[in-house]
Amino acid sequence: VVKSRMQLKQNENDPNSYRSVSDGFRKIARTEGVAGLYKGIQAKLLQSVLASAFTFAFKEEFYTSAVWLLVLLRLREASK
Repeated sequence: VVKSRMQLKQNENDPNSYRSVSDGFRKIARTEGVAGLYKGIQAKLLQSVLASAFTFAFKEEFYTSAVWLLVLLRLREASK
């Protein structure tokens, strides 16, 4: 959250802009409470879960295809 907000709030004249990461943590905790540090975490968790699920599914499918390919190649070589 702090990194995203620091990238958005780059105006040095703005008193609400963050001078450092620790300043950002302090200002967010003071104004929004500790829960403010976890804003947007649902989207990041969903992204991570979906990425892991797709990676696992692709890995399983790739492994199965590779095994079948090796079996077919061995059968082809054995028939020669």
